[in-house]
Amino acid sequence: MYISSATPNKHSLGTLNGLAQTVASVQRTFGPAAADSLFALSVTNNILGGNLLYVVLFMVVCIGLWVAVKLPKHVWTHNGR
Repeated sequence: MYISSATPNKHSLGTLNGLAQTVASVQRTFGPAAADSLFALSVTNNILGGNLLYVVLFMVVCIGLWVAVKLPKHVWTHNGR
């Protein structure tokens, strides 16, 4: 919803949708590797008893919820769609 309403006109909708899909794909690629590396680092160096990953993931969830609350309740539409 937010991606389709963020386009300046209907002709750039495909480009913005492709860009959003690319960003999501890159996140799905690097996310698990970063989590595995952070977990291995915290266990190897005994940071927070090997639980550093869970603290970082909790902070990411809190930031995501804060950003989600800031999103507009109603999306705008372009004329002619």
